[in-house]
Amino acid sequence: MLKLHLSPVSSDESQPTVNWTAPILTVDGIPYDLSELPDGATAQHPVLGQVSRTGSDYEATLKLTHGPNAPEATRFPEPIEVTQDGPIQLPAYDEEVTNELAE
Repeated sequence: MLKLHLSPVSSDESQPTVNWTAPILTVDGIPYDLSELPDGATAQHPVLGQVSRTGSDYEATLKLTHGPNAPEATRFPEPIEVTQDGPIQLPAYDEEVTNELAE
């Protein structure tokens, strides 16, 4: 299992694409083999933030970019528990704002 913590940052950059194929976490096409971290260890990584391993359970922290109208779930995200291989759906980058003019 992977517990993915998200660190929200307002930015014009697009959100990362993230995929999990245990024990490999791929961010923007670059694979990171989390099994290389010794069991019971915690390390700081430039892309994955604080990474830890307990057996086959991993935790990592990714920067979550968002726009100026990001929903609350994006600005204050809950950790994502990943139990299956595949793409990881991140909270919305931004909400569409509509301006309706009263007549």
